[in-house]
Amino acid sequence: MLGLCVSAMPYCMYAQADSSQSKVSDEVPRRGIEDLSIKDTVNKTSTFSYTLNPSIGATFQNISKSDEETLTAQWLANMNARFQWEGSVFGLSGSLYAQFGQLHTPESEPIKTQDNLLVSVTPSMLLFPSIGIRLFLETTGETQMKEGRIDTVITRFADPLFVYQTLFLGQKISSIAIDGTGEINFTYGIGYALQQTITNQFPLVTTREKYIIGPENPLATVQDQVTLESGISGVVDVNARKQIAEKLSLNLSSKTALLGKRETYQDISKVRVGSLSTLSLVYGVFTIEYNMRLVYDSNFSLRRALDQSLVAGIRFTL
Repeated sequence: MLGLCVSAMPYCMYAQADSSQSKVSDEVPRRGIEDLSIKDTVNKTSTFSYTLNPSIGATFQNISKSDEETLTAQWLANMNARFQWEGSVFGLSGSLYAQFGQLHTPESEPIKTQDNLLVSVTPSMLLFPSIGIRLFLETTGETQMKEGRIDTVITRFADPLFVYQTLFLGQKISSIAIDGTGEINFTYGIGYALQQTITNQFPLVTTREKYIIGPENPLATVQDQVTLESGISGVVDVNARKQIAEKLSLNLSSKTALLGKRETYQDISKVRVGSLSTLSLVYGVFTIEYNMRLVYDSNFSLRRALDQSLVAGIRFTL
């Protein structure tokens, strides 16, 4: 067996404007992290930062026996990108997560192993500086990039496509090490969401339970292309990085969104939960990255979907 794993992550660059208006007390230890505060600094100048974390891994396997020989190849690619702009009152952040992997064998067509595409944009406005309360408006879209299956039903790009807009009140807490060796950003809040499930040829669970789709009963006659729902929403988003040693660094990114529809009060299965977490450990040019994607949506399937991957390899700078 021959194994080859290659990954490129993370590529991180931080750009920050002059912040001479805000000063840090000399009593804070040089290598310490500033205490987390629920207050936004109103007098600070605008700042902009972004991270770009691509990775790719591949494994090749050749098994020879007396009567047969098997050759397989499997690869997995990830892209995790974020940006953040912060002004004295207004802010804007966004993220993109793309993951795709396939298994190849000489005897059959490539088999898709993982496929996720998530795009999110969130403007915010500071309402109460004294307690750090912000108003957020998040828009997120989730789909798959290539034809696949959910349960026994065929999926395609943007079919189904889950889109939600959530207006919520919350806090954005940031802390940066004095010497730049660490940083943490924490956002949380609760609000109200409008959810759209967009389909073309994909029947939702309720449609599958009630109807038999066929030439005499096409999907368009029993299901709208856009299903609108609304309900409460909760968001928790954490991003952190830490330079543990000169060549050793740790990066964490995790976001969980909870969307409770009106039917959730009578049936807990009507809730939607989506979670995405990435943890990477980098030493010099070597890196290990763990990704976890969890989705439960009763419109798509009554089973929860969990994708996990661990990619080990080398890192290079883009």
